[in-house]
Amino acid sequence: MADNGVCVESGEAALLSEIGKSSARMMKVAYLPYPEKNRDEDYGVPHSQPVKALVDDEASGPNAMIYVTKISTRTPHEEIKNLLKTDSGREAILRNSDFYTILLSTSIRMGDPSTTRFINATIEFVCTPGTKILDYSPKERGIITEIIERCVTGISLSQTLDFVTSSSQRTKIQPDTTEDQFELVVGPETKITGTYNKKSGYSLEIPHGELLEYQIMLKNEHEMYGEIYPPMPAQDIETTGRENLAVFSLIIQTPRNTIPEIHVHFEGRVKGNLWGVIPLKGSVVFTKTCNGS
Repeated sequence: MADNGVCVESGEAALLSEIGKSSARMMKVAYLPYPEKNRDEDYGVPHSQPVKALVDDEASGPNAMIYVTKISTRTPHEEIKNLLKTDSGREAILRNSDFYTILLSTSIRMGDPSTTRFINATIEFVCTPGTKILDYSPKERGIITEIIERCVTGISLSQTLDFVTSSSQRTKIQPDTTEDQFELVVGPETKITGTYNKKSGYSLEIPHGELLEYQIMLKNEHEMYGEIYPPMPAQDIETTGRENLAVFSLIIQTPRNTIPEIHVHFEGRVKGNLWGVIPLKGSVVFTKTCNGS
């Protein structure tokens, strides 16, 4: 945990299909068209003879990678009191529990983007039994859609888990307020910057052109279920194929001095001219949290 009270933990997992790399290479050799320049003049063989394709072993097949970063901070006391205001046992809960605000950034990268595109996915966040999810976001499907349509250069998340554009969120920050900086891992040797402010919450430098659309729902007290899909093409939105990011948030209650685990389970579908529609699966487990207030 960093001294500033912001705890950062990153993980990655392969999202695997049932098509092995060797089978994928064979399919690419058999079905991908060869550029005209790669025929007689490059290989010195007649058109009637097969040409050995140059296929990258690591980029064959419809597999993908998911990169997940978990950012956790102690939830402000006033926010917890507000969330528990209708609970008759609020004072006992406050004495015997710890509370954390958790941000989960996910990035999906296709292993072979030349032949495969992302269709949609479901994602589960499973906390340790005994943990209680007090709040979460985004709950509605149109929240992220609105941010994408505004073509902003970043997004922010308030202490009450409201998603807004970074520009409007930053106007609330006082000049003398300090910010803690962190990084989100979104790909191989690729990171984006974020900041945390005790008054205003999180701010992330995520361009709208890299955001997927998504929402989450509560399954029970310690599990959430989300849906992820590319932005729907509209008159003022152009889908570029670069969209791969989704950011989720939750506030959890745990027994005092208990470190909760969070299991992230991903099941998605991708599609390509060679593969058709293929399911992918993978999981990431997080075991750290912030110990300081």
